[in-house]
Amino acid sequence: MLQFIRTYAGSWVVKILFVLLIVSFAAWGIGDMIRQGGISSTVASVGKVDIDRAELDQEFRRQMERLRPMLGGNLTTEQARQFGLLDQSLSALVQRALYDQAARDAGVSVGQDVVRQRIAEEPAFRNAQNQFDPNRFRSVLRENQLTEDGYVAILRRETARELVAGAVGAGVTPPKPLVRDLYRFRGERRVAEVVTLPNAAIGDVGVPDEAELTRYYEDHQVRFTAPEYRALSIAQLSADEIAKDVQIPDAELRAAYDERAGEFGTPERRTVEMALADDEAKAKQIAEAAKTKGLTAAAKDAGIDVITLDNVARNELPEIGDAAFALAQGTVSGVVRSGLGWHVLTVTAVQPGAAKSFEEARDQLLADLRKEKAMDSLYSIANRVEDQLASGAPLEEVAQAQGLAIAKIAAVDSSGKAPDGKDAAPGRANFAAMVQTAFQLASGATSNLTEAPNNVFYAVRVDGVTPAAPKPLAEVRDQAVAGWQDDKRAKLAAERAQDIAAKLKQGSEAAAQDVANQSGARFAMTTPFTRDARSVEGLPGELVRKLFEVKPGETVTGATADSQVVARLKEVIPADPAAGDATLATVESTVAQGLESDIMAQFGNALRNSYPVEVHRSRIDQFFASGN
Repeated sequence: MLQFIRTYAGSWVVKILFVLLIVSFAAWGIGDMIRQGGISSTVASVGKVDIDRAELDQEFRRQMERLRPMLGGNLTTEQARQFGLLDQSLSALVQRALYDQAARDAGVSVGQDVVRQRIAEEPAFRNAQNQFDPNRFRSVLRENQLTEDGYVAILRRETARELVAGAVGAGVTPPKPLVRDLYRFRGERRVAEVVTLPNAAIGDVGVPDEAELTRYYEDHQVRFTAPEYRALSIAQLSADEIAKDVQIPDAELRAAYDERAGEFGTPERRTVEMALADDEAKAKQIAEAAKTKGLTAAAKDAGIDVITLDNVARNELPEIGDAAFALAQGTVSGVVRSGLGWHVLTVTAVQPGAAKSFEEARDQLLADLRKEKAMDSLYSIANRVEDQLASGAPLEEVAQAQGLAIAKIAAVDSSGKAPDGKDAAPGRANFAAMVQTAFQLASGATSNLTEAPNNVFYAVRVDGVTPAAPKPLAEVRDQAVAGWQDDKRAKLAAERAQDIAAKLKQGSEAAAQDVANQSGARFAMTTPFTRDARSVEGLPGELVRKLFEVKPGETVTGATADSQVVARLKEVIPADPAAGDATLATVESTVAQGLESDIMAQFGNALRNSYPVEVHRSRIDQFFASGN
């Protein structure tokens, strides 16, 4: 069984499943009600298994948390739905339900030895010495709000699904002719002679006359157009600003200290030695023998290693913490049950806890109470601001009445820049979001009160709009002349590149070098490259592609931002799958993965025939409609 698991440990199914085990399992935003107005909360049925709204909500939120960092932390629920995350979440739940039922009906059972082995082999639970670390194991579970029993239950289900998937994909053997042909295609290499002509090599192209410059300016006005600018008024309210003015009497501070005394200090920590047995009888035998010969010797006699948990607090030992901290130092516990098995414990060292005095805790208490009261005031003020803005009160009047700070921004474009190209409001937090809000408003309009990160609320008014408009030619004359000259050089360089290409169609390598020298260009011979090379020694990716479409001696041309490139295919180096140094394993693995993916897709369709899937789309639309 273990060998079978290890064999398929690298498959795509396993990788997906283990991602699910390690990522955060915390769900937020799930309501307590499972029915709304008599409507069933089931969003999909898979065979005899119902998928509940709460499950879909949890998976959807989890998918959002994975994607949010890739988008700079900004991802709304509506955007996530547009990206298809809700449908992906539902598909994932359906897939798991299908595999769970297939595993159950196939009689797949995952034993405790397999679970223990999988936990020990999981990299997330290993220390710097690449050894299983119980402390790290419990820390990871705690961070993901999982108990040992809960994790073991999840692992059993995931392993059962994995075994089903592994059995279906077992024995996939890619056809050898396909592997060889694909190896030839991917492994073929080519060598090219490259002549690079910088546009600057054209030299002086003069200056345009007035008519030509005007025509160039008019044809390229987008280059010389100033963006739309907006003048803004921003009213802002933050908990930090409110907290500065909050006064807390000493009596209230002392009362808070007495109430929270347990928070001010360090908890008692202990070093615990533990023997873990897979059955209760063996654990009892160890516990009894340890009373006379010590835990280490008793465990050794039973063929079990003792694990040392150094300097741990009670809350770092879920399920066994109470038992470990009830022991006197040097004594041995009875048998303690957890999700991993049966434990026998002894305490070898105790570091007593220590408490801070009131004076030592005063600053922290003051900051905490100020923040609490500021938060209470913040939402009260925010509600009043919303009401006043909704009634049509001017922003200045609302800000003055409720104590909001007003900032004026003379001109800002949609990227947050002032007309001089610098940041319009350097150092102002959430300014990008404020600008985005402002550019969705009409001139003179005021936004609703918007909540930003870090307990900040703001409202924006557009005081004026300066439309995007071309800058006068007189203002951008130097830029227009420079642009005309650049385009002229590029055009002349492209014409010269065509002459170079014509000359390269004949002649030796030496002739190619001579052509480059005569044209003021650079000559280079590439190293052999494959078709998937994005660039080769200055050869743009587009030309790499073109060179795999021509025969030796033929030329291709292209351009970079500041030069023209001419390449002549010199040599084709075939890839021989029968050669001694041929590496077919990578290609074979790719083909195998593709075949396995196809087989798994077919298997999924077959499962849907055995366990019919019914999706209640109308309920999903109602439960997850915008604003719900």
